Amino acid sequence: MKITKKTLKDLISEVRDANSGETYLLSKPVFEHELAKKIFEEQSASGGKFTEVAFNSMTAATVFADEALEEAETASLEFEASLPSSPNPEVIERFHASLYSGARSGFLTYYSKEELGEMHLYILKGHNAGFALKGGNDIVSVHNNSELRGLSSLFLTTAKEKGGTMLDHFDGFLSGLYRRHGFTDIYEVYQWEEQYRPDSWTYDTVDIFNDKTSIYSGALKSILDNSPNPQGSLPNEEMEVTAEDGFEITINPNLKYNQYLYGRPDVIMRRL
Repeated sequence: MKITKKTLKDLISEVRDANSGETYLLSKPVFEHELAKKIFEEQSASGGKFTEVAFNSMTAATVFADEALEEAETASLEFEASLPSSPNPEVIERFHASLYSGARSGFLTYYSKEELGEMHLYILKGHNAGFALKGGNDIVSVHNNSELRGLSSLFLTTAKEKGGTMLDHFDGFLSGLYRRHGFTDIYEVYQWEEQYRPDSWTYDTVDIFNDKTSIYSGALKSILDNSPNPQGSLPNEEMEVTAEDGFEITINPNLKYNQYLYGRPDVIMRRL
C-alpha cells in the first residue's frame, strides 16, 4: 500500500485546520492513538517542547540498553498495578515518583498524576521501575530508575501479556529492539521537522545504514550500491522508497542521510 508523505508540519497544520487551532487532538481514525494529539507540539503544559515520543524514547532507553536478566532472576520480581477501572492511589503516587526519579527528571515532565491515573500502571514492588498502558494497549512510560538491570524482556513480555500492542519511538537503537520483540508492523512515520524538535534534544548520530538502528537501512543500501561515499552518491531528490516492513514513503535519500548523521531521526509508530 502506498503511503503519502506526511511531515510533522503537515500533521499539525491538518489538525489545526480541523480543530480551529484550539487543540492537537486528531479526529481521523488512521491516527490510532492519543499520542498524535501532542506529538511534537510547540508548547506543552509545563512550558517546554519535550514531546511524548521523546519522553517515552528516553525513558525506554534506560531499560533497554542492558542485556535481559535470566528467567530465574526475574521470577522473584512482582508487579503492583493500578487500573483505570479501579485506581490505586498509592501505586499512582509511587509510579509518578518512580518515573521522575532519574537523573534527567528535570525535563522529563510529561505525564501528570491525573493522566497516569487513567492508564494501566505496572511498577515493580520495591523498585523504581515499571511501564504503563495508555488506552489499554499503547505501551508508554517504560522506565528503570532502580539498581536492577536487564529488564527489557520482562517488561515487554509482561506489557504484551497485559494487552500492549503498540508503541512509538524515535528511529535508532530502539528500532531493532522493538522489532525483535514482535513490533514489526510499521503503520505510520512522521518525518523530522526541526521547528518541532524536542527541548534538550542531544542530536546524537543515528546510523541510517544499520538495520538495528534505522528503518531506512535496506532501502538506502540498495540505492547506494556499495559506494564508499554516501553523501556524494545518494540521490538529492524526492523519491519513493520501501522502508522496513514494506512501508512506502517519499524521502530525499541524501537529505535523510544527513538528517540522521546529525541526530535528527524520524518518529516511528509500531504495532504487533
